[in-house]
Amino acid sequence: MTLQPPADAQPEVQQIPPSTAELLAGMDEEQAALALGLGVLVQRAAAVEYTLHGLYAHLGDVERPYTDNPHESVTHFIKKAKSRLAAIPEERIPTRDRTALLHDLDRCTAGFEQRNRYIHGYWAYDEETYAWRIVKGTKGLNRPEITVAYSEDVWELADEFNRLHAKLIAWDAHFFGTPGNPALGEPPASSKRL
Repeated sequence: MTLQPPADAQPEVQQIPPSTAELLAGMDEEQAALALGLGVLVQRAAAVEYTLHGLYAHLGDVERPYTDNPHESVTHFIKKAKSRLAAIPEERIPTRDRTALLHDLDRCTAGFEQRNRYIHGYWAYDEETYAWRIVKGTKGLNRPEITVAYSEDVWELADEFNRLHAKLIAWDAHFFGTPGNPALGEPPASSKRL
């Protein structure tokens, strides 16, 4: 049984520490939207990465997800998940499903590449174009990558990671977990334990 708070109870508002308030001082609406969007993006991408570890473990019949090369990058897990998927017999994962899962894994790769650009790049607002210029170092090149983005782009990528997370959970639950029962409000679930 859940206890309801008294009707006259006021929600607690956390105080922003002075050092944090200083970081926010002077931000305009665009900067605030970008900062909040980057935070949501990081959370959503982390959820996808977490779920990918479980799917990767299932595809390799590994007991616990974070015991199999836990130090590797997310792109490593995506590549290895693809090779593990290729080794699974057709009767266990049919071609149609395999193709759709590979498509989702490709979308994960593209999303994480974009996330890395956003998270590891330096953002500078360009008053002439009303856009953000992102400067990021690149492996193997002796010049930086420079792209243009808008704060909406960050939110769209966060939304894409949200969709991918739901799809990866559905794939994992369908082939390796419990599909759930929507009529009873039970969501699909993975059977992997950490």
